[in-house]
Amino acid sequence: MKGNISVVIINYNGEKFAEKLINSLNSQTEEYGEVIIIDNNSKDASFFYFLEKLKNVTLFRLSENKGFGYAVNLGVKQAKFENILLLNNDTFIENDFIEKSLKNISNFKGYSFFAPLVLNYDGTYVDSAGDSVGKFLRPYKNFHKKEYKNLKLENGEVNGFSMSICYFVKDDFIKEGMVDEKFFMYFEDVDFSLRLKRKKRKILFTPDTVGYHFISASTKIENRMSEYSSKKVFWEGRNRVFLFFKNYNLYSIKDLFFFLIGTLISSYFHLFKTKKFFWFVKGLFEGFFDLKGIKKYG
Repeated sequence: MKGNISVVIINYNGEKFAEKLINSLNSQTEEYGEVIIIDNNSKDASFFYFLEKLKNVTLFRLSENKGFGYAVNLGVKQAKFENILLLNNDTFIENDFIEKSLKNISNFKGYSFFAPLVLNYDGTYVDSAGDSVGKFLRPYKNFHKKEYKNLKLENGEVNGFSMSICYFVKDDFIKEGMVDEKFFMYFEDVDFSLRLKRKKRKILFTPDTVGYHFISASTKIENRMSEYSSKKVFWEGRNRVFLFFKNYNLYSIKDLFFFLIGTLISSYFHLFKTKKFFWFVKGLFEGFFDLKGIKKYG
């Protein structure tokens, strides 16, 4: 019996990870309703693997990479089922993930958006147990890099969720405006979570749904597996500006102070830790000069 859920996979050069993700979907204790693959003009043959080895799969192959946000919105809009499981191509899930996610959606009536427990690819430490934004406008993942062994986690409300792996009710996602496509990649889930919080929509962390994430695979592959590639640092710098202008009060001395301090902290980090300071500053400048069309919320 098929579950009332559409699996939406955002794919970009995911050949290295396709088999593990496919196997995890094919071994679910409750079958998905359909799989929608949005391929952002991959240069490898990864999309063929999804077509050949998954059931009830539909492929949308874009002629250019239009970014993560565009792909997410397209996939959700095309979905036939009431609930959505959104996955990056560098992820896989436990074989009872769909069964438990559908139970959670049914049992927790006050929630439409859910943050599963996301571990690193070999399951040794936590990638995300829900997300948050620090007072210096520096997004972070709850329990990030905490050793998973013997870690006790419980259901609870969180401020945000990572869109590497998440599940939600389709109509409510669309009703809340979907993802802002201007972000292209990185921090679009932070922006969406801030929007939900402002509208008093709740996000539930559910540690019984467990997935695994390679983390930034598309940029790592292009940059010799560096955790902080030039591309990633650039997008995070640019989108940091977008986050501030969209979600905070430009005329608040407090908000402006925290933004500036947070930017200085990030600058220090990229100057001395990642050695990608140039790309961070380049991203900041592009953010300030590309504010046209930004929808203001704060």
